[in-house]
Amino acid sequence: GEVMPGQWEFQVGHSVGIEYLLERITEQAGVVLTLDPKPIEGDWNGAGCHTNYSTKS
Repeated sequence: GEVMPGQWEFQVGHSVGIEYLLERITEQAGVVLTLDPKPIEGDWNGAGCHTNYSTKS
């Protein structure tokens, strides 16, 4: 989990359809999915758009 309530970060490799799968899973679980990096106003530690890079190929 992250600092913001209910926020999670998933790191996956390039995968076609991952957004679709996340939408279906959360739909079945009855929860809301947002891909917004800052879904709640305020200065939340750890909440923001950041990019991870790998040095391995």
